[in-house]
Amino acid sequence: MCQLLGMNCATPTDFNFSFRGFKCRGGNTDIHAHGWGLAIYEGRGVRTFHDPLPCAESPIADIVSKYPIKTLNMMAHIRYATQGAVSLENVHPFQREMWGIQWTFAHNGEVPKFSPKNPQESCETTEFPTLGPCSDAIYHPIGDTDSEAVFCAMLNALRAEFTTLPTLPVLYEAIQKLSCEI
Repeated sequence: MCQLLGMNCATPTDFNFSFRGFKCRGGNTDIHAHGWGLAIYEGRGVRTFHDPLPCAESPIADIVSKYPIKTLNMMAHIRYATQGAVSLENVHPFQREMWGIQWTFAHNGEVPKFSPKNPQESCETTEFPTLGPCSDAIYHPIGDTDSEAVFCAMLNALRAEFTTLPTLPVLYEAIQKLSCEI
């Protein structure tokens, strides 16, 4: 399975020390050598980095690990591919815009309900299930992972239920209901 690193801080914090240790697990001290990604929230924006190379060997990861960025929220993912090819489009975290907010998603594990029935299928030929009240999908996977398919299904369901961002308690409840469907 993949590995995740996340930080949610009360004050802007430099994540470099933690990321440097995590970076080594991406193909050097562990088997997670199928790409890596990082999302760093900065105000209303998100700075993202992705590379299909092992994180421990990636020139992009080297630059990021030396770059002094302070953030309140970040997530990093090193991939051990179980769904989809080793390619840039399958590297987490995935990102989409909804309600004027950049949403990012990284996942560890398999989601059988959203996996192609035939491993040779791609997202272009696979019909993924919907969640909640969704009848018209706006968000579609670009890569071939079950994780991205789940992310798109969740966003489609939330968009079908709410025209604008609901209050956080209402949003949490809606996400909890969707999670039970998965």
